[in-house]
Amino acid sequence: MALALLGASGCSNEPTLLTTGSAMVLATDRDLPRRPWVPPANAPPGKPGKPLASRALSLREAVARAVEYSPAVKAAYSEIDARMADAAQASYKPNPQLSVEVENFGGSQSKAAFDQAETTVGLSQVIELGDKRVKRLAAARLEASLAGWDYEMARVLAASRVADAFVDVLAAKERLAVLEDFARIAEVVRSGVDERVRGGKASAIDLDRAVVGTARAKALADSERLKFEAARAKLAALWGAEKPDFQTATGRLGQNRRVPTLFAVRALLDGNPQLARWSDELNRRNAALSLERSKGVPDLTVGAGVRQLNDDNATALVASVSVPLKVFDGNQGAIAAAERRAAKANFEADAVRNELVSSLVETLGELAASNAQVTAFESRVLPAAQSAFDRTRIGYDEGKFDFLNVLDTQRSLFEVRLDLVNARANYEKARVKVEALIGRDLTTFENSAPSHSKPEGR
Repeated sequence: MALALLGASGCSNEPTLLTTGSAMVLATDRDLPRRPWVPPANAPPGKPGKPLASRALSLREAVARAVEYSPAVKAAYSEIDARMADAAQASYKPNPQLSVEVENFGGSQSKAAFDQAETTVGLSQVIELGDKRVKRLAAARLEASLAGWDYEMARVLAASRVADAFVDVLAAKERLAVLEDFARIAEVVRSGVDERVRGGKASAIDLDRAVVGTARAKALADSERLKFEAARAKLAALWGAEKPDFQTATGRLGQNRRVPTLFAVRALLDGNPQLARWSDELNRRNAALSLERSKGVPDLTVGAGVRQLNDDNATALVASVSVPLKVFDGNQGAIAAAERRAAKANFEADAVRNELVSSLVETLGELAASNAQVTAFESRVLPAAQSAFDRTRIGYDEGKFDFLNVLDTQRSLFEVRLDLVNARANYEKARVKVEALIGRDLTTFENSAPSHSKPEGR
């Protein structure tokens, strides 16, 4: 955890903490520093400025850029520092109070001037009882621990967002390759039809249809090229680049597919920062309850001073002790509220767990559906579409089929290839969601059913 990295950040008189589970407590009030202490600020992780431009970018490099240059991640880390300073403030003693009191002056007769005045200079100090300082510090330290979990969630969010955008870039790149191949094949078909028309073996209408098909294929490729550029710009913007600082993305969609069972991955949800933070949240609310109970213990105020009596020029010492009487306010309402919020935390933790499990079930369903679609397209649909197109082209050249059959099978083939790219992209997007939920690479699961990609059609 990020908070663990701050363990050595305190100065020399920072109190030594004992760790019990995820809650940090002090053994006794005597362990608190006698003088105020402030933890030094830590530089946020990552790198300043903008990353260097590169020709090709992998998913690992894209995620590293997003996390290292993300302002949101740096802001979340800075909040840890801020809450550590709050914890230091919580450990401070109340300040002593200096008072000057003048009595018996400005009255009548013998008290008209300052001849009979009494001047008292005193110093008073509130002595906190009920270990209030210790409990304030414990609650504040747990606030800092929660900021550490918020930092982890910011890192996960930055990584998952860039991974999702990276999939969009790869999908646009692969669709562009398919459509460029579509345009190339359409041009070859058009040339073949042109030769047949000139040889009197085909109608000029066939050539018109071939020209339209070629123009349409080129238009689709041009449109996808613009989408690819937009996807690159969106990805680069996630680490603060004003324009794409890479030329292309490396990798291929749908490689080494795995679909784990819910049973295999459900236990890994405990490591999700959204759920793991509730251990510290429960401790924080219990610490807040303990602090509110301690506020019900009255504090002592002790004072001492010197009194000057002007009538005989005498000097005397004065001392005082005061304590509030718990006649009306014993902090009962705040204690009851803290008790109920502590009980509420258990329900909130269960609600978060249920929500994460629901998201995991839904995302695993998307993963399985996309994997099944990719497998079906690779093993059955694409080979059949490719075979139909090849046989139709040969049959057309031999005069066995009409040109409309060629156009129909050609369009079907490339629609299938585009559908396959989209299905692979859907699988990768679902994979990003699952891995963000469980914090593990799906390829590490032995009980998953592997499904390897097959070569695409021509």
